[in-house]
Amino acid sequence: MFGKKSPEVIVAGAGPVGQLAALALAKRGIPLRIVDTGVWACSHSYALALHPGVIPLLDEFGLSEAALERAYPVKTIGFYDEAERRAQIDLTNPDDPRQCMAVLRQDAIESLFEKALNDAGVKIEWRHEVADIASNVDHAIAKVNKLQRESRGYVVAHSEWVVGKTEKIDVPFVIGADGYESEARRSMGIAFEETGPAEYFAVFEFKTDADLANEMKVVFAGDGANVLWPLPGGFCRWSFQLPEYESRDARRDKDRLLLSGGLTGNNMVDDAHLAQFIQERAPWFQGSIEQIVWRMVVRFERKLADAFGRDRVWLAGDAAHLTGPVGVQSMNLGMAEAHDLAFLMNRVLHEGAPLSDMETYGQQWLSEWRRLSGLTGGLKPIDGCDPWVAGHARAILSCLPAHGRELDKLAAQIGLGF
Repeated sequence: MFGKKSPEVIVAGAGPVGQLAALALAKRGIPLRIVDTGVWACSHSYALALHPGVIPLLDEFGLSEAALERAYPVKTIGFYDEAERRAQIDLTNPDDPRQCMAVLRQDAIESLFEKALNDAGVKIEWRHEVADIASNVDHAIAKVNKLQRESRGYVVAHSEWVVGKTEKIDVPFVIGADGYESEARRSMGIAFEETGPAEYFAVFEFKTDADLANEMKVVFAGDGANVLWPLPGGFCRWSFQLPEYESRDARRDKDRLLLSGGLTGNNMVDDAHLAQFIQERAPWFQGSIEQIVWRMVVRFERKLADAFGRDRVWLAGDAAHLTGPVGVQSMNLGMAEAHDLAFLMNRVLHEGAPLSDMETYGQQWLSEWRRLSGLTGGLKPIDGCDPWVAGHARAILSCLPAHGRELDKLAAQIGLGF
């Protein structure tokens, strides 16, 4: 599509956020490169749903119908305690029969995006990294390292990924969609401060005969938030929060690894604990447990960058924010951020808009994430709010699959507001 044109944007990171940024740039005819340190797209990750507000974004690329065909449609969020449902949020819209939360795994999302990029003539450069980024008001300079496997060791042979080739690139813009260990963020010296303690979840994915009823079930029990996700193909995923758990071995599972079956090295995800968690926290769940295909203890940090970028380097997704997993907010809002960045970069590059428009992007999204992180007051009960809901208002905030005005509307359904 772009021939030999020099890139105007380098996208660091080829997860859903980086890929959507690349699609939006390509749609506008902007030459780009997209690189990622992984070998291929993610094979299994915690992120597994598209917010109702993201589906219209996919219309721009002709991908919404394909996503919905592969997804399990969630139409309601039920809030439960150990005994029963206590509140419900309706995600549907009578004016749009497609509106739902589309549940499909991150690898399926990335597969759709990567095919669309290939069709647009954009190839993801796997096993490449963007490093040593410097920026001023005119341009950014970055190194793009090509990684290669090198055998090492004498008595015991092993292999490591090392830098095989380095290019120095002068480019108008860099998008840092390179995750929670973002090199783009670190290169710019942007602080990444905690907004709350890390959370640990025991995750089990299995086939079941339960009637999942197009509902995501959030259970406040066991001193934490637990969630039952319906998945395509008769599968479901239970995630149980572990308030007392601490381990350096638990990870957010952002590695691009092939995972299958169970990880049995951690006894918190053995069959006995799964049965115990269900009995203690959700005894109303009577579905069968068959063919457990994934189990893991996962750690989720809560952090927020103190800026979304400056000059010619801008962040989106986990590079700028981390939050609890239940509402899948970081990935979905990251895609909205990526879409905004492509729009604004096109205006600056080709329509004469001032660079200060990028500052507006940073300020608006930082303000929204301060709200989502509860740093500006959080959700509060309004007239008629059920006391049980009021008591869980803080935890509910990170469970809602929306932002901006749509978030306000969802919260209002159960008597909460900002």
